[in-house]
Amino acid sequence: MKELYRLIPYLKRYKQKLILGLIVVTIANLCATYVPRLVGTTIDMIVVGNYDMNKILLNILYILLLTAFSGYFMFLTRKMIIVASREIEYDLRKDLLNSIQSQSMNFFHKNPTGNLMAHATNDIPAAREFLGPAIMYSANTVTTFAFALYFMLTLNPEITMIGLIPLPFIAYATYLVGKKIHIAFKDVQSKFAELTTQAQESISGVRVIRAYTREIFEHTRFAAMSKEYLFKNLRLAGIEAIFMPLLMVLVGLSHIAVLAYGGTLVINNQASLGDLVQFFIYLELLVWPVAAIGWVTNLIQRGAASSARLGKLLEEIPEIADNGETDNSIKKIEGEIEFDSINYKYPSTDNIVLDDISFRISKGNTLGIVGSVGTGKSTIINLLLRLFETKTGAIKIDGHNLKSIPIDLLRKHISVVPQEPFLFSDTIKGNISFGNPAATMEEIIAVAEKCKLHEEVLTFQNGYDTMLGERGITLSGGQKQRVSIARAMITNPSILILDDSLSAVDSATESFVLGNLKEFMKDRTTIIISHRISTVMNADNIILLDKGKIAESGNHEQLVTLNGKYANIFRLQQLAKEIEEL
Repeated sequence: MKELYRLIPYLKRYKQKLILGLIVVTIANLCATYVPRLVGTTIDMIVVGNYDMNKILLNILYILLLTAFSGYFMFLTRKMIIVASREIEYDLRKDLLNSIQSQSMNFFHKNPTGNLMAHATNDIPAAREFLGPAIMYSANTVTTFAFALYFMLTLNPEITMIGLIPLPFIAYATYLVGKKIHIAFKDVQSKFAELTTQAQESISGVRVIRAYTREIFEHTRFAAMSKEYLFKNLRLAGIEAIFMPLLMVLVGLSHIAVLAYGGTLVINNQASLGDLVQFFIYLELLVWPVAAIGWVTNLIQRGAASSARLGKLLEEIPEIADNGETDNSIKKIEGEIEFDSINYKYPSTDNIVLDDISFRISKGNTLGIVGSVGTGKSTIINLLLRLFETKTGAIKIDGHNLKSIPIDLLRKHISVVPQEPFLFSDTIKGNISFGNPAATMEEIIAVAEKCKLHEEVLTFQNGYDTMLGERGITLSGGQKQRVSIARAMITNPSILILDDSLSAVDSATESFVLGNLKEFMKDRTTIIISHRISTVMNADNIILLDKGKIAESGNHEQLVTLNGKYANIFRLQQLAKEIEEL
């Protein structure tokens, strides 16, 4: 169980609440376990017949007060320990997200999104159940058992031993059933995750499903998965149904043993009726705490496994982070970029993506990058953003080695518009202002107009307050790209990167947007990646990538005059455009 030591730092943050909770649960159980003694004494007073009514009423008052105190202190226990566990759960979620967000892209290649989501949705709750319910019920079991055992032994050791015989079997039975419930519950959770994923894909891909008339197939597949989920749930319900009858049988055996032996003692005047009643009440008090032993054992096992998995993520050291090379005196980025003899291949492959790449972009100039799929265009951007790290050559901005620039400062001054824009389930306004939450409505409208988006937004019922579906499903591909461009523009970056970000719009819209971007890019360093020559032809310099190398370099006129690969691509695209206009 050494894995649980990983949670100690979190426990220390809330040690006062936890210690107070343990003290309070002790007081609560002391009150609860003294009640049977008063009940037994009161019964004996009544049975004898020669009693003082005032004493009986006083005993009844004590019983009521102790019961009320016990309930109130148990409420405080839950409030302290359970609340502390919820606060630790919040801390764990926050730390886990911070750890994940600080990792390089290699981390995400090794850890699929589904696995990371499982840690957040399954492992953190399991850790919280150990830190809350497991600790609380363990304390409750120990203190209840200790006080009850003391009172029972001082009353009659023989009846105590006989009454306690079935209790270990209750704990063991709870452990076994609890283990089977845990396994069955994991199967239910796993099947539910598959069902949820399938439902999500069916809803997100409803256009494709209808286009290919696959509604019946999808319905049949979902129905089959739902039936499997039903069977898993029925199995779980069947195992859970075993628990209560089994528990009642074992409790009943304990009662029978106490009644048989204790009843004999009462008949032989070796024990009083009040003593016998006390034993029955004590046994009832012990049933659930003892049964909780097995349940808590499962919680501890789950908590330990989850803690180990969470610990690996929380202790993961980011491959790319600020370190001793970082120069915190750098406060601003002007935008001069230089790649010097850069070679790169991704860790998961032996293929060289970039081979001896060198170029320079002066502040305020525009670089166009063209090339076929897989030639390393986007890799250049990933290296510039330090999403990946190169071990050979050097990348410089404003003469500073990229590794010396604080990462937050670097990324704050660079805005990237990817080919496949990611939009949040937020309003259009919220998506545009994502990188600049303080942006005014006038600023949002201004960038939307430059992206030929404003008029289209006004056609929506709620305008800029229109909520977009998951990943912006409400919008067309071209609209998503233009929202993404507007989002980049509103951050007022020193370096703007357009990664094939107008591939989903028509030529007329592309020309309009690029015309407005020209003014915006005037004093900014810009990198434009595109398959279309028309998108990059006005750049100050253009490089053509082929198999990870710079095959050709120059401005548009120079490259056309060179009559090489670039010129050939340009002629083919011009011909395609002419055919399209026929």
